[in-house]
Amino acid sequence: MVPRKYYRYALYAAELFLLYVIEGTPGLIPVIYHAKPLLLVSMAVSAAAFELPYFSLFFGAACGLIIDVGSGGLMGLSSMILGFICYYESSWNDKYIKNNIYLVLLYSAAASTFIVGLKWFVFSFIPQYDGVFDILKEHYVTRALYTWAVTPLIYLITMGVSRAFTKEKRRIKVKKRKRVPPSMRSSASRRRAKKADI
Repeated sequence: MVPRKYYRYALYAAELFLLYVIEGTPGLIPVIYHAKPLLLVSMAVSAAAFELPYFSLFFGAACGLIIDVGSGGLMGLSSMILGFICYYESSWNDKYIKNNIYLVLLYSAAASTFIVGLKWFVFSFIPQYDGVFDILKEHYVTRALYTWAVTPLIYLITMGVSRAFTKEKRRIKVKKRKRVPPSMRSSASRRRAKKADI
């Protein structure tokens, strides 16, 4: 029998593909100030809230690599940032504090800020384009804020995917043994009880 987690991973892959298609299809997502959200950033940090650290590392790195391929530029930059953030999100979730929507929003803000900020630094600030700070304000900051704003919706979808194939722990009820009055015990059990009292 196939473990339930593999069905969950398959659903993550389907969600990843669907979000990638939605993000890349013109007209499906409203463009605000020349910017679209990074849906895969929101999905990666949302999945890391429910999964183990090494899967979160791999999945975050895969989402980052797809972002790099789709947007062009320095390959591996988004992959390293997103993989690192997702790994530590999952590790801290497992050890210290249980993730919720507020923490996922915090991780989403951190991931989108680092990814967008580094892209602006490498591709706009270092070449010293004219109006470099206007480019930052109109394109990059808007994209980070847009990514952060759509994270709750992606989080709810990913939570549904995660819970669809998560095995719940059964609660086992332990019955208490009733004490038998001495008159109803067998002779052997009465002898054991006397020895225990001695």
